[in-house]
Amino acid sequence: MHYTLNQVDRHHQVNINASAPPVLIPKRCACGNRAFAKQLAQHGKCVACQLADRVATLHEGDIEKLKHALGATSHRPQSKWGFRNYYCAGRGGAAEEAMRRLVAAGFMCAGHEGENQAYFHATKAGCKLAGLNSAGVRRATEDC
Repeated sequence: MHYTLNQVDRHHQVNINASAPPVLIPKRCACGNRAFAKQLAQHGKCVACQLADRVATLHEGDIEKLKHALGATSHRPQSKWGFRNYYCAGRGGAAEEAMRRLVAAGFMCAGHEGENQAYFHATKAGCKLAGLNSAGVRRATEDC
């Protein structure tokens, strides 16, 4: 018996044989870093450029406040960084404004807010920006 494909079968066979172009084709960002084509189409930038744009919105001293919130200071060994994850800012002061900028950039999140004070907590992105290793990130974010 001779087998012939009807029109519908031929159409399905063509669709099976024709593969879609791969989505994860490596391309180059404007900065020269490699990025996936899908990411460049969606955001127009690589991850490093997106992070740099978020950091550029911060003022001088904001990252030091983020590090202080995580206990990532120079007088502590780096292996202990991330032992805490909070910053208590008074209402209406420069510290609260700095924390609000960090929240807007995605490096901190707002916690409990009282009448005279507000607590803020670092996100995973904030922990990485502060220089914590994976164990420090885990310590800092385990209660969140």
